[in-house]
Amino acid sequence: MAHSFNQQQVEKIVSIAREAGKIAAQFQQSGDFKVMYKADNSKVSSADIAVSQFIGEKLQQEFPQIPIICEEGKLRVAENIFWLIDPIDGTSGFIDGNNEFAINIALVENQKAVFGLIYAPLFEDAKMIYLDSDQKVILRNGSDEQKVLAFKKSSSNTLRIITSPRTKAKDIKNYLEQFHQEVGENFVVERLSSAIKFFRIVESSADLYLHFRESMEWDTAAGQALVEAFGGKVKTIFLNQEKFSLGQDLVYRKTDFLNQQFVTFID
Repeated sequence: MAHSFNQQQVEKIVSIAREAGKIAAQFQQSGDFKVMYKADNSKVSSADIAVSQFIGEKLQQEFPQIPIICEEGKLRVAENIFWLIDPIDGTSGFIDGNNEFAINIALVENQKAVFGLIYAPLFEDAKMIYLDSDQKVILRNGSDEQKVLAFKKSSSNTLRIITSPRTKAKDIKNYLEQFHQEVGENFVVERLSSAIKFFRIVESSADLYLHFRESMEWDTAAGQALVEAFGGKVKTIFLNQEKFSLGQDLVYRKTDFLNQQFVTFID
């Protein structure tokens, strides 16, 4: 049986995310942070590290029995159950002043994401979406108003795609020609950064999330938990000589924490 939290524990996690969001937002709005480069030449800021330390300390206090893996912490394969954290998902955009960054908090058990929370403190009224103690998907805004989300399948013939700003139009067309031939030219594309792309899927405002680059486990775990609460899928995809093929569901606790390209949808 998957680990579950009671509602009081869920509220603790929500509160930690809220406070972490305030810290991140204050850093961005003040511009008072340093930018450094990691071993893989990707950017990291002192804001990432501060938010990482805050979330790690608070989760350790509230849930001392659950180990933590965080992008900006020591990366080691943990036990079968662990927190998987991205303190600021979308660091490059955050550094540039983009409001599309997010805080991702997920719980992984037996290689599966079983709890997820994504919080975007400066995007669309401080939008937060998370799983409650009953595994319902909750939308919460900056005024602390909340509602239970229910998935609604689109009645439109237009396929709504969400993807990143760097996704090539030719790759989208190639994918659709292989898996959605019936669509033809009848599709629209929205481009957003970070894990907030999962918002569009669970809010029923996009039908397909295409991610044609490698990502890390902490980029996707929270979103996958939310999507799977609606019976949706996050499946690996492979590209070989311009031909796509679908793989298995994305899994966690890989030794290198690296994800393949993936596609997300809810039937």
